[in-house]
Amino acid sequence: MKKIKNPNKILHISIIVLGIIFILLSAFHADIWFDESYSVAIAKHNFADIWNISGNDVHPPLYYWMLHIVWMLFGNNVTIFRLFSVLAIIILGILGYTHIRKDFGEKTGILFSFLTYFLPVMCTYSQEIRMYSWSCLIVALMAIYAYRLYKNIKEKKELKSQNINLIIFGIFSICSCYMHYYALAAAGFINLFLLIYLIKNRKENNKILRNFIILAVIQIILYIPWLTYLVGQVKHVGGGFWISLGINTLVEIPSFQFKRQLDTNFAFNISTIISLIASILMYIYIGFRIYKAKKEKEDIKPGVLALSIYILVILAVLVISLITPILFARYLMVLTGLYIFGLAFFMAKEKKKWITGIVCAIILIMGIASNVTNIMINYDSSNMKQIEFLQENIKPDDIIIYSNIGNGGVVAAFFPDNKQYFYNGGYWDIEEAYKAYGPGMETIYNYHDVLDNYHGRIWLIDSENCGLYNEIPKEGTKTIIEPKEFRTKYQNYIYTIVLLEKE
Repeated sequence: MKKIKNPNKILHISIIVLGIIFILLSAFHADIWFDESYSVAIAKHNFADIWNISGNDVHPPLYYWMLHIVWMLFGNNVTIFRLFSVLAIIILGILGYTHIRKDFGEKTGILFSFLTYFLPVMCTYSQEIRMYSWSCLIVALMAIYAYRLYKNIKEKKELKSQNINLIIFGIFSICSCYMHYYALAAAGFINLFLLIYLIKNRKENNKILRNFIILAVIQIILYIPWLTYLVGQVKHVGGGFWISLGINTLVEIPSFQFKRQLDTNFAFNISTIISLIASILMYIYIGFRIYKAKKEKEDIKPGVLALSIYILVILAVLVISLITPILFARYLMVLTGLYIFGLAFFMAKEKKKWITGIVCAIILIMGIASNVTNIMINYDSSNMKQIEFLQENIKPDDIIIYSNIGNGGVVAAFFPDNKQYFYNGGYWDIEEAYKAYGPGMETIYNYHDVLDNYHGRIWLIDSENCGLYNEIPKEGTKTIIEPKEFRTKYQNYIYTIVLLEKE
């Protein structure tokens, strides 16, 4: 019987194949919630409009530009948009074989791929039609090439090799800055660390220091056009209506990667407690592994640097949040590639295979439980009933009005050709950002401006309390379809749909 030359390679490839299948199991659905509806809506705009509209939102434009290219190739296909997000995490896991294994050894590479696909959070947030998964990949690539550059310099490799890694690092660094603000912070710390190292060793590395400074200047010049938007967005998020510092933040930040999904309404339920306990035990274990590795005088710099950048970004955001709250657990998905590498690097130091096996088994069980829940939720028959109902009954000239942008945004994404109005009764400062849903949707502050001179059919998309339906005067109108309620498993959205006709 022939002996397998390298069983670790077979194991690694098997983990990648099974991992890809695993995260794809719950991805083939067309359900969306508000944040995803924003991505779907803005994707149809041209590059210049995306720049201007996203400048009034809370995220940079690069992901939206990428999604626009997908839209140009495949049209307005929600499932394709979702698979595009998953693609980034598929690539991240493959990096465990193509990059991490080569740079840090087979065991670290295998564990990196395993954690990428099977951590509980990955099968959920890898599928969000948002910038999180691509930001995660780009930040990881930036860190990989920053480390390769550092190794080139330390080992006194030829300048050509150093410059190649410098250029690749620079590309991923500026891309990070335009993907997400947590990615911008990570890029800032990594650039700073490299600059300090080069200055300390400038006598031996004068040419690469010069080239690095040139690269840094180029990055700053390329980012200057966005700086005014950055300042405005930080103020907007901090003064917004969804980010705040509280007990939920203190619990979710350390346990994010061990949770299937953040709860809409935070509670100390079983899921929260299990994820918190699992994360604390992992931190204790990694701390012990760091202590042992340091005691045995092993090189722990790569793992320490990865986790240090992860922690420094959180601390920096926390400090800013004391002035204007921008610390949000979901945004940690952007840094999760660094987190995963840190775990994989120190887990690989474990000499007792049975301990590694137990840790991986617990993560696998939690990941499977997470994905089973996703499958049950994502493929539930209730999720698209409200869209199917509208598709069966809506006419091209019908208008749509909603006061809840959560479910209204979903409707806007699926029915861009019908004229729609978001009744902004709370006077939120979002009109420019919500041009993403335009030109079909307009933000209004008084429904009389629309209804007083309108004649025809009006769809009201309400929440469970029918507040808009009860508020709008019924004189001169008749109800064609009485309030009809739809409840979705996906994100637990509630739609109450009414059809009026104004004579």
